[in-house]
Amino acid sequence: MKILLVHPAPFEEMRVGLENTVWRSEPVALTSIASMVIPEHEVQILDLRLESTEALPKVLQEWRPDLVGTTAMTTDAYQALSVLYCARQILPEALTIIGGHHPTLTPEYFRKPYVDMMVKGEGEHVFRDICEIWKNVDGHDLSVFKGLAGTELRQGDEWVDQGKSPWIPDLDALPAPARHLIEKYHGEYFYIVARPLASIFTSRGCSFDCNFCAIWEFYERKTRYLSASVIADRMEQCEEDFVFLLDDNFLSRTDRLWALADEIERRGIKKYWMSQGRADFVAKNPDLIKRLAEVGLRGLLSGYESNSQDSLDFLRKRCNVDANMAASRILRENGVISTALFMVRPEFEEKDFDGLYDYIREMGVAIPLVSIQTPLPGTELWRMSKDKLLTEDFRLFDLSHAVVETKLPRDEFYRQYVRFGDVQNQSVRRWFTPFRILRDWDFYRRLIPRVPEFMKRRAAFRAVVFNPKSYLRDEEGIIPSRVREGVAAK
Repeated sequence: MKILLVHPAPFEEMRVGLENTVWRSEPVALTSIASMVIPEHEVQILDLRLESTEALPKVLQEWRPDLVGTTAMTTDAYQALSVLYCARQILPEALTIIGGHHPTLTPEYFRKPYVDMMVKGEGEHVFRDICEIWKNVDGHDLSVFKGLAGTELRQGDEWVDQGKSPWIPDLDALPAPARHLIEKYHGEYFYIVARPLASIFTSRGCSFDCNFCAIWEFYERKTRYLSASVIADRMEQCEEDFVFLLDDNFLSRTDRLWALADEIERRGIKKYWMSQGRADFVAKNPDLIKRLAEVGLRGLLSGYESNSQDSLDFLRKRCNVDANMAASRILRENGVISTALFMVRPEFEEKDFDGLYDYIREMGVAIPLVSIQTPLPGTELWRMSKDKLLTEDFRLFDLSHAVVETKLPRDEFYRQYVRFGDVQNQSVRRWFTPFRILRDWDFYRRLIPRVPEFMKRRAAFRAVVFNPKSYLRDEEGIIPSRVREGVAAK
């Protein structure tokens, strides 16, 4: 059976957003489920972030897959649906499937006549079962999937919810993602200047419950891990110098991280790697961070979120501003590039922006990124804010647009927001000094050849992102005119 797995295209050109400019990771969700059905089935992966607009209809017409699957985060929702709509028009007998965070947490948005099935929860085992059933079906009889746990099934005009898939207890037992299926895109994945970049996951889930995050809701606060030896195996299989560990919260179990550091050193693995992790963990474990830096950790993306303890408490971050400061210092001392995420809230006034930006300068993080607090579908914040939303158009749910009313008039709110570009420039210049670069020369010399291409992307990015008119342009026809014309929230 022929299976086509598709990563959706990004938003239209000139829209505000980070994708394809700051970070483009491998489609690990697709390579992971593909590994479950190879070699029994023939699989292709199409990454529409890297293809022309004609690529999808061409592959559908020429290769004629029996099954077309895609995945969706919130900002991918419409593009993912367009993939399956296109498949239905060209291949009406093909099975169309969608999975991922957004369909799992808010399936009502995906109950379309051209979607046959949603996979809810982890997809590897469910997808394998779907393929084994579908290979024996003639025509388009969806009734064969009745009772298949982990799916929501279209039956005519009705949908049958068959529950979430059971959690996979032993991640080590899963085959390695089928990275050979994206070999044609080698060199196209990156994180800032680190390119070519490999992507692997080493755990799933998060045990914290921040009210703005959908990760813990998706995984029901369950966290499972790859063992240190398997992580090292996956690293060794990557030919790239740079590896991003895609964990939602890599910094959690200290015993696993100490074991991983020992395993990397024992095997002589020479990779530079980055991941995501909490600032309070860094603050509590300076010796472990030093050890991880010794075996290749060079970048950590962390959600510092706010300079206000009240805000951190509201977000249920379970961290404090002192821990944030300590984490920034520890990472700086160990040469780990800190990409720090902060959040502005719709009720911000000018003094609140000033306070946050002064705090970022004081922290001394390497690369600050500032987003707008967004009630993402499926989160507690979404449920709290549902009656305040100005729109449910998911194109604006990208953490860079205010989807509830702002206290300042919107043009002034965005004017204050884009000031973080100056703060970012100052932070970068202060962090990347000649002394720091020379002290870690082997790492930086591998980055330097990629700097010119990044600067070109960055220039185009900054021209949009740091222009307040870009945000107002994106909102045209989406945000009510009474709001866009400058009426402040009461």
